[in-house]
Amino acid sequence: MFAAALNERRPPMRDKDGFGPEDLKDHVDVSRETLERLQIIVGELDAWRRKTNLIGPSEFGRVWRRHVLDSIQLHPHVPTSGHTIDLGSGSGFPALILAACATDPAAKFSLVESVGKKCAFLRAAIEAANLPAKVIQGRVEAIKPVQADCITARAFAPLPKLINYAAPWFENGAYGVIPKGRRWEEELTDALESWRFAYEAIPSVSGDGAILKISEVSRVER
Repeated sequence: MFAAALNERRPPMRDKDGFGPEDLKDHVDVSRETLERLQIIVGELDAWRRKTNLIGPSEFGRVWRRHVLDSIQLHPHVPTSGHTIDLGSGSGFPALILAACATDPAAKFSLVESVGKKCAFLRAAIEAANLPAKVIQGRVEAIKPVQADCITARAFAPLPKLINYAAPWFENGAYGVIPKGRRWEEELTDALESWRFAYEAIPSVSGDGAILKISEVSRVER
């Protein structure tokens, strides 16, 4: 099934700088089946971006390095057999990529997104690549919290606001795996003014960013 879908939706094999799916192996351990799923996802993104504003042409020209690699680096830090919820999923990074890497039948992903056309794309990509994921349409602050082991979010909100959105899951024992850019230290400092939490900052493949693993979250009492 993967091979047929891949042939129908084969995306450009490399970014403008020459980085492509096979180059992911230089950074992460990725199976052939996972690579096929990733190519199906990127193929769906290519098809959908031509009819709706999911990702701009310049960003798609560096999709493998800037978006796929940046997302796949989170894989070692999310549960192998638990439930991961992604907030503000947008065009599917990192959640679609992480779901493509899942090998345990017990792993599942929920993608929270409020924009209808983005939800339609996410559902199409999930179906095309046969991913263990579902879409929850709605604003993060308005949906009914579901049980989750891990929270992810990429380019969704500044860390203090993100923690506030994710508080219902943190309060029930979930931990966060949050990629942040070059201002991650500033965001971390701001978040610690309103929240107490344990954290680990892991260097990002993007160079000046970090993956923040956050747990034991509680609000600072004033």
